[in-house]
Amino acid sequence: MRLLLCIFLLIGFLSRSQDSTRRENSVGSFDVLVGQKVLMNEALNQSVGDFQNARFGQPMMYVGIGITSVLRINRKYSFPAQLSFSHLVPQPIELNDSISGRISGCNISFPLAGYDPFRYSKTVDMLVETGFNTGRVRLFGDARLEQVNAYFAPFVSFSPRIVLGKIAVRWKLMFEFDVTRSTWRNVWFSNSPKVDLGLMKSSGFSSSVSVGWTWD
Repeated sequence: MRLLLCIFLLIGFLSRSQDSTRRENSVGSFDVLVGQKVLMNEALNQSVGDFQNARFGQPMMYVGIGITSVLRINRKYSFPAQLSFSHLVPQPIELNDSISGRISGCNISFPLAGYDPFRYSKTVDMLVETGFNTGRVRLFGDARLEQVNAYFAPFVSFSPRIVLGKIAVRWKLMFEFDVTRSTWRNVWFSNSPKVDLGLMKSSGFSSSVSVGWTWD
C-alpha cells in the first residue's frame, strides 16, 4: 500500500512539473538512491549510528526511488526539487547479550521550497532544499522488540548533480530535526511484554548518492 501511494505521488509530481521543467531547462530524472543516516543522539544501545559511534554500513541504511524535477505549486510559484521514497534496509541489532532482532522502516521526503543557482543549465545543478521527512522505524525478530517509532522531521539539504547524457548522478547531504515524541509504541496486535528501548529521535545527518535516468 505504501509503495502504491509513493508511485501515485511520483506520477503527480512529474505531471505537474513538466511545463516548468521545459521553461527553466532543468533536466528531470527518475532516480535510484542509497544512503545512510547518523543520529544526533545515542539510541538503541548504540546499535544504530550516532555522532559518537558512526561507521559505514551500520544501521540505518536506506535504499529508495525518487524523481528530480521542477515542482509547480501554481502559475507563479515553482521550484526545483527531489521527491523520494526510501526503505530502511533490514539489518540486525543487539540490545544486549540476550535480546537481538532486526531494524527496518520507511521514509518519505517531500520538499516545500528549493533553489538551484544553475537552473538554466542542462548539465549541472546544485539544489538547496527545505521540506520534511516522515516515516517510521520498526523493530522485529523478537516479540519483546516489536515496537515502532514514528517521526515527522523538517529538513534542509544540499545536493549537487551532474548530468551526463541520459545519466544523472547526485550526492545529497541532509540535516533533519525530529519534532515528534521520542517514545516507542507497540506494533498493532502485539500484546506480549516489551523491553524498554529508551528514547529515540530521528534528528541527524544523512548522506545519499542517487543515479537517475533523465528525460528532456
